[in-house]
Amino acid sequence: MRTTLFFLLSFLLLIPAHAQDRIYCPIPEDGIWVNKSAKAKEITRIEIESKCVDNDVQMRLRAFTKCSPRDCKWGWQKAEFREYGGIRSYLIGFLSTKALFVRNMNGLLDVRLIEIPHDHNEDQKQESYTLTRAKK
Repeated sequence: MRTTLFFLLSFLLLIPAHAQDRIYCPIPEDGIWVNKSAKAKEITRIEIESKCVDNDVQMRLRAFTKCSPRDCKWGWQKAEFREYGGIRSYLIGFLSTKALFVRNMNGLLDVRLIEIPHDHNEDQKQESYTLTRAKK
């Protein structure tokens, strides 16, 4: 009986914790990412900040779009983990909400932007971008 209990406890101690229980700071998406080939109204830059506080990852994100004479800033918004990896954030504006889904893919930031208009007669728009990490 003791031997069985010993092996059972040993086995349970060797089982790795679930990935969602682990805390990684900073997250792989953390940093400044740029899109040098952006056209007007496209994403030129995304800034992501993450920190660990009391065994919890806190994240925020802000995006910039190409405007004239300088880029438009969307402002900081809370970000959260997605079920299948990466993070998401919702940027709520006067005419629409922009859902931003980002994920670090081998050193590039894969970005999917869905614009959800508040007017239900308007259609959603979806765009994809690939950003590179800004040089320090």
